[in-house]
Amino acid sequence: MTGVAHRIPAGLDLWRLTASIKVRFSRGEGIMACKQVLALALACAAGSACAEDWQFSYTGFNENGAFIHDARVEGSFRGKDINRDGVISLAELTSLVIAGREYLDGCLSLSDPYFRCEITGFSYRLTGQLSVDANWWGNDEAFSGWGAGFRTGDQYSQWSYGWEDWSRTWYWTDLTIYEILPAPIPEPAAGLMLLAGLATLAGLGRRRAKEGAPSAT
Repeated sequence: MTGVAHRIPAGLDLWRLTASIKVRFSRGEGIMACKQVLALALACAAGSACAEDWQFSYTGFNENGAFIHDARVEGSFRGKDINRDGVISLAELTSLVIAGREYLDGCLSLSDPYFRCEITGFSYRLTGQLSVDANWWGNDEAFSGWGAGFRTGDQYSQWSYGWEDWSRTWYWTDLTIYEILPAPIPEPAAGLMLLAGLATLAGLGRRRAKEGAPSAT
């Protein structure tokens, strides 16, 4: 899947903090700022769950052989990486909403045989990879029924039968855009690059401080 778009999270805005260091160096505060950002980066990279709520969307699907650029599915989930393995698993999930349908606190907990849902699979790697396979369905105990299915990387389908026979299926393509907020924690290599950049800034700050200090006579 291509066209992945990530944004900077409010709780892990390392890039803006890094930019602010450049300003704070001129005020003599650079070293302390660098230490603060380094601590934040290391805490999140170590597997700490820096966020517990995420919003995601997929935009652009193939329907009946045509690409629909504004076809969009939105959702959200809540969970915590309890075992610190860098993955939010189904067992660590406390809420899942897809296209307005709440699964864990909604139909999944109901015993109504005429309205049910299931989550066949769920995982979210804190580096950004989301995998969901979920379905819901219902009927009016007579002639009509309806439902929907969502499987990342494959399809999103909706259907009904009885009084109104209707169905729609959107298929993933290479042009489907995936967005998730807060943004993923950087891969280890990216994290190391960030730390190296911060270390360079710290060195520049020390050098400028020395150059700006009055010399003894």
